[in-house]
Amino acid sequence: MHRRMVNLTLDSLEDVPGRCRACVFWELSPLRAEAAREVGEPALEKEAWLSHTLLEWGGCGRIAYEGEAVAGYVTYASPKFVPRSMEFPSGPVSPDAALLMTAFVSPAYAGTGLGRQLVQTVAADVARRGIYAIETFGDARGESNACLVPADFYRSVGFKTVRSDPRYPRLRLELRSAIDRSVEAEEAMELHDPVEWFRLDDTELEQFFGEATTGRSRLDRPGTQRDGDFFDR
Repeated sequence: MHRRMVNLTLDSLEDVPGRCRACVFWELSPLRAEAAREVGEPALEKEAWLSHTLLEWGGCGRIAYEGEAVAGYVTYASPKFVPRSMEFPSGPVSPDAALLMTAFVSPAYAGTGLGRQLVQTVAADVARRGIYAIETFGDARGESNACLVPADFYRSVGFKTVRSDPRYPRLRLELRSAIDRSVEAEEAMELHDPVEWFRLDDTELEQFFGEATTGRSRLDRPGTQRDGDFFDR
């Protein structure tokens, strides 16, 4: 089946998984995100963020389709457009890098190389703008309820740790070598043991909404939303 990548726009945002369309974990600071949830307008804030970022910075996401089905998506931007990036203990993102915010691969397409393809699509896009590095915050514990992709996946596609953290290490991919890979090399590097990418359905995700917290509040913990709100997958 034919796989295609489409720009994330206000129109295509409707195809992003429902829980993610109304999640503003990355797009707003914790205080603003809380305020948006209190008035019931996180989806509008998401649209406003996307509109502003598209106008000021350019493309900031891709959606992958297999035929008519959504197989996955990825979001990214300059860190100056991503308030949450300042909340991580391993931050901030380097000024010469774009930030890969989050990504999702549908369980039906896990292990097909789509995760790698999404990262390479981001690499090609930001390199065309003269940016030659991507940084991201990985989930070192592989928690299924996180907004972040497992750090082991990022390492498997070429990211290197630039600042360690027991939960959320910051990783970096230098793009000059990444975008020079041939198609044959990309295929040869396809993962044989697919990383688990957020395989929980909506029912299973409910168990995390009442999760007990330690240390930071749920609002301040990267990767979670509080009071029954959404996980950005």
